Amino acid sequence: MNKPTDVQPNGQRIPNGMLQDNYPRNMWWVAAHADEVTTKPLARWLLETPVVLYRLEDGSPAALYDRCPHRWAPLSEGHVAGDRIVCPYHGMEFDTGGNCTKAPTQKIMPKTAQIPSFPVREAGAYIWIWMGDPEAIDGEPPDVSYQVDPDWSFVHGYYEVAANWVLIRENVLDLTHIAFLHKNTFKQDDWITAPDTYMEGETVCYEQEFDLAPLSPLFCAGMGLPEDKPIKRVQKGRMPSLAISFSDWNVHDPNPEPGRRADFIMRGCHIVTPSTRGHTHYFWAAAFDVPEISDEVAAKTKASVTAAFDEDKHLLERLQDKIAKDPRGLDYLEVTLGADGAGIKVRQILNKKLAAEGRSL
Repeated sequence: MNKPTDVQPNGQRIPNGMLQDNYPRNMWWVAAHADEVTTKPLARWLLETPVVLYRLEDGSPAALYDRCPHRWAPLSEGHVAGDRIVCPYHGMEFDTGGNCTKAPTQKIMPKTAQIPSFPVREAGAYIWIWMGDPEAIDGEPPDVSYQVDPDWSFVHGYYEVAANWVLIRENVLDLTHIAFLHKNTFKQDDWITAPDTYMEGETVCYEQEFDLAPLSPLFCAGMGLPEDKPIKRVQKGRMPSLAISFSDWNVHDPNPEPGRRADFIMRGCHIVTPSTRGHTHYFWAAAFDVPEISDEVAAKTKASVTAAFDEDKHLLERLQDKIAKDPRGLDYLEVTLGADGAGIKVRQILNKKLAAEGRSL
């Protein structure tokens, strides 16, 4: 079979490395939802690395490599004492820099007992981690302050998905699949044309305006709108980092009831962090610029979004499994459609970041 001349040796025009280590290190990734990290150590695999997350006495987060250098016991099975984490096996203690500060079974401190530590930041509703060269840190995590703004209501969830993170990133940036994969959940069947995609600096963006049509039932309750009322909407998406993207549903009700507002925003948030090979931590959130939605509305929204995202999870896991088992792997025809503009930009950014780290796909 003859291949187009612009196809890479692995079969893809622009490779995404979904069957290999395709994780840039020199960037901020999300390690956990902020509520997950407490003074009780939390074990998590991030970028094929075992990490233990915990909080110090003052509430600030910390992260270390999750293996004691003595007999390799997971520190996540230990406990936090002040600003130190204590190994459960022989009681060795480590500070936030990974330095051993106490070895109870001997008087002389083992100078080589040091483990990697990772810079972390708490921003918005999440704990972010930098797993590359600390000297390469050139800024803070993306602005997610709306997530803790009292004028917004925030609903969130989490999946561990048995698929490479790039598959999820490409999925959430091409929403033309909503009319097909989610026809019985989102029920937004007008999203079948490709949006305009463009770059603002290093941020991937898209924008698309839609005619009057009923809003997806996933988000009506959060805005207090009936499911059968025609509304106008403008979809605006941004991906300021490979780790996170936003999808804003800008909704306008042309005929609001007396005393009711006409304009709303629902901001979808999609966060991906590589876990072990072929697995991804996927943190999602739906935020409304409506303060204090009821617990009932929040629960309904979460259940509806989860039902839809279950469909993505199922398909992407089958996709990953099929490609991993197929002897041809990535050496197979890959057709690019007009709606893949944002996804192509993702691959270009990915390859650029890996090249800057001296790596390639």
